[in-house]
Amino acid sequence: MLVAFATGSQTCIDAHFGLAPAFAIYDVTAEAIVSKGMVYCPQEFASEADKEDKVETRMQILHGCTVAYCTSIGGPAAARLVQSGIHPLKVPEGTVIEDELKRLQTLLAGSPPPWLRKRLQQEKRLKED
Repeated sequence: MLVAFATGSQTCIDAHFGLAPAFAIYDVTAEAIVSKGMVYCPQEFASEADKEDKVETRMQILHGCTVAYCTSIGGPAAARLVQSGIHPLKVPEGTVIEDELKRLQTLLAGSPPPWLRKRLQQEKRLKED
């Protein structure tokens, strides 16, 4: 599954979802962790309307991700993410990405929470079709 981390440093989760300069993307399974690189968010917007919908821009950037880690996210933005199939997770600022990847991998190898198990089953069905 694809996992995104809101980051400016590329090593820690250190950004608010709507203000993140970039997201580090990883493909995580119980057996492997593979970096898919960094995806940078636009900081300059053509118009005020574009700036207002930076959540939509980030949702498009993160299309295909199952989880998005950040230090903070507003309620409406979190609801929009969930509706688009991305589960937001808030963690303390400075959380090391590598530590979260290992924790997530251990979770996948064991007993994932119900929301994650359901999402993994959906992804498996899509791959089989």
